[in-house]
Amino acid sequence: MYNTVVCAIGRGSRERTQQLITAASMLVAPNGKLHLVHVLDGLASSSAFPDEWDMGVIADVEKTLVRALRSTGTSASVHVREGRPSEGVVALLNEVHADLVVIVSHRDDALEHVFGSVLDHVVRNAPCSIHILRTTA
Repeated sequence: MYNTVVCAIGRGSRERTQQLITAASMLVAPNGKLHLVHVLDGLASSSAFPDEWDMGVIADVEKTLVRALRSTGTSASVHVREGRPSEGVVALLNEVHADLVVIVSHRDDALEHVFGSVLDHVVRNAPCSIHILRTTA
């Protein structure tokens, strides 16, 4: 069991998100804290000065994650950020002094081999233990 667990939520199905949340919640110590993080890449405005459209996108993602938490009966802090997903996840791990990150592994694709994957970056740079979940959804 871990005191501070970060669950990195990427793009994917509702089922995948629920699988990640359920797996992460089972690894949190009784008095521990769970954090969900989703990092949005490619918003129109600068992350320092998000415009109204960006704020709407961020709010929509937050609502989606809160609904996913409710559907699994899980309590967690929700973090939605703008930037490169790999860097945003690692930054949050450092900020909350995470003991564990739960992240999904999915099928390889050609672009990931060329540009690298979020999973690869997190594995190389995480300041904590890593639980990699292979999902069925």
